Amino acid sequence: MASPYADLLRNKPFRRFWLGLMASATGDELTRVAFVWFVYEKTGSAEALGLLMLCFTGPIVVGGFVAGWLLDRFDRRLVMTIDNLVRGLAIAMVPALHFLGWLEVWHVYVAAAVHGLLMMVSLAGTPTMILALVPKERLATANALESLGYSCAGVAGPVIAGFLIAWIGAPATVLLDVATYLLYALILFRLKLALPAPVKRASVAVGDAVRLLFGNPILIATTFMFLVFNLGTGSVPVWLPIHVEKTLEGGPELYGVLLSTVFAAQVAATLVVGQIGNRVPLGLGIALAQMLAGLAMILMIFATDAILTGVAFFLFGIAAAPLTPWAQTLRMEIIPEEMRGRAFALLRMLMQSGRPIGGALTGFMLPAIGLAATVGLLGSAMTGAGLAGLLTKPLRDAGRPT
Repeated sequence: MASPYADLLRNKPFRRFWLGLMASATGDELTRVAFVWFVYEKTGSAEALGLLMLCFTGPIVVGGFVAGWLLDRFDRRLVMTIDNLVRGLAIAMVPALHFLGWLEVWHVYVAAAVHGLLMMVSLAGTPTMILALVPKERLATANALESLGYSCAGVAGPVIAGFLIAWIGAPATVLLDVATYLLYALILFRLKLALPAPVKRASVAVGDAVRLLFGNPILIATTFMFLVFNLGTGSVPVWLPIHVEKTLEGGPELYGVLLSTVFAAQVAATLVVGQIGNRVPLGLGIALAQMLAGLAMILMIFATDAILTGVAFFLFGIAAAPLTPWAQTLRMEIIPEEMRGRAFALLRMLMQSGRPIGGALTGFMLPAIGLAATVGLLGSAMTGAGLAGLLTKPLRDAGRPT
């Protein structure tokens, strides 16, 4: 019998969409690494890195509401196409200013803020596109493939970025991301004939999505858990470059390789997740996986060389891999079609808000209490949120095999 992955990837429109998503995500990872290293080289400051993380993801609080409205009001494919073109232009300004000799740190902050303002269009739009391209019985595998795409991007992007930064410098490195934006925009634009006829959607207010979220214990639990999880992941770009330079005595190449280790583990684990589909109790699995991810993060404080750090990151990636595909499968069963744009935008906006908070907190906590205490506190919070999910009966019982 054919693999669920192979069977799904025979769907030509979905395959093209997924490859475009993976290419664009690879470019985004490359840009994050390049921006982080540029700011750290220029400032040497944890606070400056925290501010960069705030710029990267803080604007989603505004962008999330606008993205949801756009996705529910207009052709989602066209909205995502325009989003990629605009973000590509914003990122292109960094190498342009660099080659003109005008680039300053604040320019990078502005480019990151524009990226953050619009990123929710793709984050919320992707699950709505999956629902339009994939039959219901393949949603679990499609969600795993989405996570796999981001994980593959996380493997390739930081490694490519690390070596390109050492070779041509951080500003020039992001030209590759600009190319991926253009490629993804073209793929999305040409998906027009592959999608079914547009569905006439009823008028949906943001309040409807809010009531749905707070009226469903599964959505409440997973949103809270993932917000806390993202506190931890948002801290990594702040403390890791400092750890690499000060403790491991490495440069951008080592920084990129360590980030890729997390995603390499996620690729391996996600392949298994997609293969087994809905044959595990999803809610229980989500809670246990987050607890294990938190424990793996706590282990990082004991890593004093590159190998031990890599092992800790690999374990973290294994534990984190099932979280998004399993939770998204549960959400797709709960959220009605007419409010998917705003509901997914609201949920992902709330969850992603953990990243700027985590980055900003880390920027101020590191000088005050040190790296080990900062990472230990964030890992403990992640584990505690997983335990809270485990104690939430509706989540614990959700998604059991039938």
